[in-house]
Amino acid sequence: MTAATSTPSIVIMVATYNDWESVKSIVPLLDKQLSGRYCQVRVIVIDDGSTEFVDEGLFSDQTFTAISEVRVVTLRRNLGNQRAFAVGLGYLASEVDFDFLVLMDSDHEDKPEYVPQLIEQAIREGNKVVFAERTQRSEGRRFQLFYAIYKALYAVLTGAPISYGNFCALSSILVKRISSVSEIWNHFPAGIMKARVPYTSIPSERGTRKHGTSKMNLVNLAIHGLSGLAVHADVVSVRFTLGLVLFAAIAAAGIAAVVLKRILFDDFVLGWSSQAILALLGIFSQLLIAAALVVFLVLASRNQRNVIPAWDYKKFLLDVRPVYPVLAGGELKPLGNRFP
Repeated sequence: MTAATSTPSIVIMVATYNDWESVKSIVPLLDKQLSGRYCQVRVIVIDDGSTEFVDEGLFSDQTFTAISEVRVVTLRRNLGNQRAFAVGLGYLASEVDFDFLVLMDSDHEDKPEYVPQLIEQAIREGNKVVFAERTQRSEGRRFQLFYAIYKALYAVLTGAPISYGNFCALSSILVKRISSVSEIWNHFPAGIMKARVPYTSIPSERGTRKHGTSKMNLVNLAIHGLSGLAVHADVVSVRFTLGLVLFAAIAAAGIAAVVLKRILFDDFVLGWSSQAILALLGIFSQLLIAAALVVFLVLASRNQRNVIPAWDYKKFLLDVRPVYPVLAGGELKPLGNRFP
């Protein structure tokens, strides 16, 4: 909490890419939800390399009660949602003072009405990240089917559940800790789990996009899912290798069965035994080579230098500017990291 008051200072960080209409519409909704509860709220918008720069007059016709400042942090290039948030976390950890952070998308799929609940739960928990777990989704049945398959595959390969997105609340001390976790560069929730940061959740329903169309397609969804698995590459590789060894053992047992059948029984088809053995030997050798290759690639990846958001965020920043409040004469209030 701040020294001057027992009311915690809150930062809400949202990411956007060419979707300023959604940003303009969600900020008033956030202010409505937080008015009367918190009076020290700032909104940080991470502009993920949009081709359309923000209009400084975006909120010139707005007056907020709880939100005292809105600033836009523009990245040098489009990095994707997860990496944009990672850069934002590095920026917040190093340059902004606050007590609690809410992380959410700007497209209204993360509902503003859950923000107060997330903050209150984060205050009670203290040392845990509080996720908004989606108990009810708004996508079609085909997406939900593939998502269920992905969740099952993720659990089998990593031993951990995955039912969270970016929508969460956490304390400033956890922001400083998590901004040094390299794995969030690829997948924020998986990075939390990999770093063994304590977390909990509250139930929530997924909202629907209010403006424009989603930038997420099947390919991007697949990349996002595989990025989550890549965070647990060591565990996945071991489990995958054990699975391959199991299949190789089954192939070896099949070879032994064919040989025994050839030796013990006379009623065999000429040429069948040799063909079966050759096929099983081919499968056996390919599985062992695949297992060795997976282990080698995972071990080799450890020699690469990882991006640490807390250290590297400045490399990706192009511009930081205020867009609210607008003072008399149309001038914008200068940026400040501390609340007055």
